[in-house]
Amino acid sequence: METYLHFAVKLAVCAYVLYRVWVILFNERIFSLWNRIPVRPPKGTPEPVIMVVSAKENPDVVGKTTIVYLEDPELAAKVPAHSEKLEPTDFIGEEPDISSDDVESDLSSEAKKPEEILEEKERFEIMDDLAPGLDPDFSTGLTYEEMANAIGVLTVSTDNEKQIIEAAKTIHSIKDTDLFEFFTNQVSNLDNVEKLMSDCLDDNGKPLPIRKSKLELDIFDINKFV
Repeated sequence: METYLHFAVKLAVCAYVLYRVWVILFNERIFSLWNRIPVRPPKGTPEPVIMVVSAKENPDVVGKTTIVYLEDPELAAKVPAHSEKLEPTDFIGEEPDISSDDVESDLSSEAKKPEEILEEKERFEIMDDLAPGLDPDFSTGLTYEEMANAIGVLTVSTDNEKQIIEAAKTIHSIKDTDLFEFFTNQVSNLDNVEKLMSDCLDDNGKPLPIRKSKLELDIFDINKFV
């Protein structure tokens, strides 16, 4: 009995192995092996017609060249980009012996006589005499040295009479200007500036022979207002 049972088990195992081999080799749903095997067509069937399709050509610009020209740098430097033919002329150049005065008189439409030249010079001299001169009271601006001296006199006490008088003249020359407001608002105050000018200058801005009093200015200390 055991022999039959053992033989039946072996037979079942062999059948299962053969079934799995059949599935692997012949089941096209899994590996599609049958589709990979070439099939010969039957005799007498016509050969299939093969359509040859050319590659699609991309449209290009009409007249576009595909050739690249490389210019010779030496030739490009010698050949001008644009040239025109010059008209012939009789000019032979300027003579070195001709003076500039002769050239001006020759080129003028009407040569002037010496009397006319003298009259023209006299006319210009008369016009120069009639020209108004510079106004001494008009301010022509300040130099750096003048501003530095005026600021130094207003901020630092000094006994130098010359520096004090020059500072007063400088401030008087910029009266009623923005610079005057700069001296009265930022460098010092209006009282010190007016005291400096009244002690050193008269009503016309001229220096006094003797100062009215010793200049004692209140030093501006910003720490008092902070």
